[in-house]
Amino acid sequence: MNTLLDTLGPLLSPDDVRLTGDDKRTAVGKLDAAARQGTLHVAQSIDRHDLLDAARTRGDLRQVFDGLPDALPSKGLTRALQIVSAAWLTVCVVQFVIWLVLLGFGHFHWPWWLWSDLGLAVPVAILWWTHESYHRKSQLVATR
Repeated sequence: MNTLLDTLGPLLSPDDVRLTGDDKRTAVGKLDAAARQGTLHVAQSIDRHDLLDAARTRGDLRQVFDGLPDALPSKGLTRALQIVSAAWLTVCVVQFVIWLVLLGFGHFHWPWWLWSDLGLAVPVAILWWTHESYHRKSQLVATR
């Protein structure tokens, strides 16, 4: 069950994902880029590096990058990922249960629910990829 939660966690609660070393290195690169671009003053950069050192989850990065454009996915994108993922998982479970009930009554059919579950997984994958891309890019777009 823990593996299932580890797998679905980034979809259902992406801000609760623990920061990895790569995540922190990427965040440092973004802060340094903002300082080079003049978006952050030296004192602000130092304060945000301190916040980054204390950050444990991706949600903690919202405070680190507050006011820096294009540093993190918007809250709307995060919420959309959560909603679409929850809806997709609900549809998957409901269809699987219906299929099992039909099997119990002797109506063996190929798992028809796979087609809709795979089709509905496409928007989830697109949202996840878009959301994840913010955490992978190491530079900020120049705002000048």
